[in-house]
Amino acid sequence: MTTTAETAPAPKVRITKDPDVRREELLDIAFELCRTQGFEALRVEHIVQQAGVAKGTFYHYFASKDAVLEALIQRFGEGLFAQLSSAAEGPGSAAQRLHAVMQAAAAFKLGFGEIALASLLMREENAGMRVRVYRSWREDARRVLLPLVKDGAADGSFDLADANGATDIVLLLWFEAGDQLWERALLATTSAEFTEVMLNGSAEITQAQERVLGVAPGTFTTPVTPHIVAMTHQLFETLKGKQS
Repeated sequence: MTTTAETAPAPKVRITKDPDVRREELLDIAFELCRTQGFEALRVEHIVQQAGVAKGTFYHYFASKDAVLEALIQRFGEGLFAQLSSAAEGPGSAAQRLHAVMQAAAAFKLGFGEIALASLLMREENAGMRVRVYRSWREDARRVLLPLVKDGAADGSFDLADANGATDIVLLLWFEAGDQLWERALLATTSAEFTEVMLNGSAEITQAQERVLGVAPGTFTTPVTPHIVAMTHQLFETLKGKQS
């Protein structure tokens, strides 16, 4: 009588991925956990468990949890400026294309990801990271904006004395004035107050940009839709939730 030998279990096959694919996968998982659980509750163990990898794999790509946050914000910036560059290359006068750039920026930032990341980037303990990120974003923004301003000076869309100087001032409005607006809005104690400060302040920055570039009032105005108002309220609630 013959006996059948038991079949040995097949050895586990180790799945290897392209390093860039693996890094993006870890960032995707970290962002989703950050969005649903909050950054403070996030642990490296959570990321590697979801990814099915060892801790060593995580630390091969990121030195720490904070490094993941910075990478997520950098990735957000890359996506944002890709959209802005595409809008800047569209049809129309320089003024029309700059308006398209501003609308593309607003549409991109209205995603929930902007709310989750903004609430982290603007926290006091992340001030150093914010300086580094803003420095990089300012350079990216100048590469998009300066050619538009030069085109506007050439085609008559803008009335200005110097394209480089005007670009410098617009960037100050986008970054320094924007940062001051944010700091002022954070003093709000209610969602309604926060939303009023953000929307009114954004409108003032837009009007100042119009004056710098010498265009008619309302050239760059974007209607405040119920969606924009709702997302601004949601940003306040997210911020207060992180601080409580």
